[in-house]
Amino acid sequence: MKNISKIISVIFLILSIILFIYVFYRSEIFHLGTNLNFYLKYYIFSLLLIILSVISFFIERDLKIKITIVVTSTIISLYLVEGSLTFYKYLNSKNYRIKKVSIEYDTRDRYVIYQDLKKENSNIVVTMSPLIFIDEINQDIFPLSGISNRKTIFCNENGYYSIYQSDRYGFNNPNGEWDKKEIEYLLVGDSFTHGACVNEPDDISGNLKSMIDKKMGVLNLGYTGNSPITEYASLKEYFPTANVKRVLWIYYENDILVLKKELNNQILLNYLNNNKFTQNLKLRQKELDKKLIHRLLTKEEEKMKQNMVTYNNLYRERLSLRSFIKMSSIRLQIYKIVNSYFKQDPSLPFAEFKQTINLAKNFSESNGAKFYFIFFSDYRNYYNNLLINSEKHSRSRNHKMIIEIINNLNISIIDIHTEVLKNHKDPLSFYSKFPLLPFKPYGHYNELGYKVITNHIFNKIKEYESIN
Repeated sequence: MKNISKIISVIFLILSIILFIYVFYRSEIFHLGTNLNFYLKYYIFSLLLIILSVISFFIERDLKIKITIVVTSTIISLYLVEGSLTFYKYLNSKNYRIKKVSIEYDTRDRYVIYQDLKKENSNIVVTMSPLIFIDEINQDIFPLSGISNRKTIFCNENGYYSIYQSDRYGFNNPNGEWDKKEIEYLLVGDSFTHGACVNEPDDISGNLKSMIDKKMGVLNLGYTGNSPITEYASLKEYFPTANVKRVLWIYYENDILVLKKELNNQILLNYLNNNKFTQNLKLRQKELDKKLIHRLLTKEEEKMKQNMVTYNNLYRERLSLRSFIKMSSIRLQIYKIVNSYFKQDPSLPFAEFKQTINLAKNFSESNGAKFYFIFFSDYRNYYNNLLINSEKHSRSRNHKMIIEIINNLNISIIDIHTEVLKNHKDPLSFYSKFPLLPFKPYGHYNELGYKVITNHIFNKIKEYESIN
């Protein structure tokens, strides 16, 4: 037993020294000492292990053996969990999942399909969220949509890339919709409203068109990344000259988080603080296109390429032996739990949100349109049952706060969470087929989801208007 005790201490010391040498190699030789801040914690950890291993020579034999058993058992248990999580990642990996479905899946990265289609059509572009300009200094114009009259690549969450021909103002509409004398529905919102990641007949505007007379119009002012102030700005800038019957404000539950960023942009603040403010964007489309094309060619193309390289390396890392040894999966899960439950920011701009919605309502009604507020919830709520079962979680609290604000403003509300998804036996059937990596970073509706939810919106509006 005495020899075993000494052997344990010697092994512990040798492993600690090897770890220190490896850290030194990575920091001082491989990275040439340029990444010392990153490796400092590993230096401290390895030195602490060396000190503990030296102390272990003087610890009572029986206590040392008990400590060794506990530590060994803990490490083995952690690696069993890590192995299970790694296997789960493999089951959700690209190649494995594709083998298990009956559809043909376009596995190309967004940058790759962009380059492929550019060979056929040099004018093809990709969607670029207005948020990419949110921190730009000395702005003289702030885009609220994409490049006009271009074939535009959007996203892939259902096995194919959604691609559309942008209209004269850079939105996802046929140009002819702007020429109709009556607009039955004017949509305002973010990527869900924009039509991610389905093609036009299957998105919200496409489904609405199938329910009304073809002479009536449906105009979509939604754009990916937009949030309350950019949505209100879009409403003011692009409200059509035609008779608009209804404005549908489609709110996604994280929009209020992005509102905090919008409040730091002076042009967007002008929309809140000055009812007469306008950028006259309808008359400046050439200027907008020039700005957006320059951004695409100088920054966004390279960013897409780098994102592809980074993601591919990261994904390989997540399924690698090195990742397993580092317990990357366990560390990621711990980070998610901590981030979800202990790092919630209580200082959300509910007052500015209320101000924005009230301005949008008043603007719509002053132009003869009825105003409806539609609440969309995140697919992750139905994985974790946060909105369904948790009264304390911030998502649930924010949902209640938003609904309360809308009710206080006396706005007709359609709560998709409460009215459609909460009590549905399989709410995830409405979302994209691949809600996990590598295909689903966001979790938008699939064709079924857009259809069912648009039908509910259509019928709920009929119900409201039959009462009034």
